[in-house]
Amino acid sequence: MGQKITKKELERAENLYNEQRFDEAVVEWKKTLKRLNKPQDKFQLCGRICSALCDVGKYREALTFAGQQCELATAIGDSNFKAEAYFSIAFCNEKSCEFEKAISYCKRAQHKHPEKSVISGKTFLCLGNAYAGMSEFRRSWTHYVRAMDEAKSTANKVLEIQTSAKMGALFCRLGDHESCAAYCNNSLELLGDLMDDDPDLKYRRQVVVQIAEAFRKQGRLAEAMDSCEDAMKIAMQYSDRPVQARCLYLFADIHRKRSDCERASPRYESAYSIMSEIGDRVGQVEVLGGMAKTAVLQRDYQKARELNNKALDLSTKADCKLGMLRCHARQKLLNEISPGDDTGQGHETYVKKLVEEMELFCGVCGDVIGQKPERLEPLSCGHFVHARCAPHLARSTIGRAGRRRPCPACRSNSSRNPVLPLT
Repeated sequence: MGQKITKKELERAENLYNEQRFDEAVVEWKKTLKRLNKPQDKFQLCGRICSALCDVGKYREALTFAGQQCELATAIGDSNFKAEAYFSIAFCNEKSCEFEKAISYCKRAQHKHPEKSVISGKTFLCLGNAYAGMSEFRRSWTHYVRAMDEAKSTANKVLEIQTSAKMGALFCRLGDHESCAAYCNNSLELLGDLMDDDPDLKYRRQVVVQIAEAFRKQGRLAEAMDSCEDAMKIAMQYSDRPVQARCLYLFADIHRKRSDCERASPRYESAYSIMSEIGDRVGQVEVLGGMAKTAVLQRDYQKARELNNKALDLSTKADCKLGMLRCHARQKLLNEISPGDDTGQGHETYVKKLVEEMELFCGVCGDVIGQKPERLEPLSCGHFVHARCAPHLARSTIGRAGRRRPCPACRSNSSRNPVLPLT
C-alpha cells in the first residue's frame, strides 16, 4: 500500500514539474521523501528538490537538500554519488553568488569523478558561470567551450541551450552585442525543438531576458521593452523570481534611459528587494548602480555616493571585479561633477588595476575591450581580441609560415590608459 502511495506521489510531482509548477512539485516530493527508505532513492529525490528550488530562486533552501545529498553519498560510499552531491552544492553556491565556494566544490566533483559523466558538462558550465561572476572572463570562456564540446559530443541539447545562452551573456558583458545575439538566437532555435510540455522551456525566458539586455545596451529601448514584457509575463505565470527580478531591473534601466525617474525608481526598488531575497549579489550591484545613476539625474549626488558605496561593498564581497570597476568609475565621475571627501582616493588607479586583473584589453592593439560596442574574437587560450585585429594574428612572419601567431596578451599583460564606460 505504501509503495502505491509513494508511486502516485512521485507521478503527481513529476507532472507538476513538467508543467513548470515547481513549488507544488517540491511540496509533493517533500512528502514522498519521508516515505523513502533506500539511501539511493533519497539521494535522487533530494537532487530533484534541489533543482526545482533553484528554478524559483530559493537557493538557500536548495543548499540544505544538496547538503543532504552529500550526507547520503557519504553513507552510500559511491564516488559517483559524491561527485553529484558536490556539484549540487556548487550549483547552489554559484546561484547565490558564492563563487569561490562554487569553484571549490566543482573541482571536488571533478576530482571524485574526473572522466566523462552525466555531470561533467554541467560542472564545466557551473565553473564558467562562477568565473564570469568574478569577472575572470578568460577562464570563464575556456570552461564554456569545454561545456559546449561536452554538450555536442554527448548530444545533450539542454546543456547546449544553457551554454550557448551563457556564452551570449559573456559577449554582452564585453560589449559584443552582435555575437551575444547570435549565441542567444542559437539557444532559441534549439528551444524551438522542444515539446510544449517540456520543463526545459523555462530556459526560453532566461534567453529572452538576455536578448532584452543586449537591446537595452544598444539603445534599442522599444525592442528591449517588448522582449522584457514577454519574459516577465511568463515568469509571473511560473513564479520565476530570478527572471522577474531581472525584468524589473531592465524595465527600470529603460525608464532611466528615457529620463523617466518616477517610473525607474520603484522598479529598481522591487528588483533589489527580490535579488536580496534570493541572494543575487551581482544583480544587487547592478541595480544599485542604476539607482545611483538615477540619483545623478535627479542631482542628488550625496544619495548617488551612498548607493555607489553600497554597490562597491557588495561587489567586493562577491569578488565581482567588473562591478568594482564600474563603481570606481562612477565615483570618479561623481567627484568631477560634485567634489566629495574621497576625491583623492585614486579611483582611476583602481580602474586601471582592475582592467589589468580582468585582462580587459586587446593584445593586438592594446585598446580596452568594452570601451565601446565592438565585435570580438576569442582565441584558443581564452583571451579576446577585436575582430578587426584578429587578421593580424594570421599574418606570416619569417620562420613561421603557415602558423598562427601566439596570443600577444599571453606574452605581455599590459594596457594603455584603460577606462570603461558607465553604461
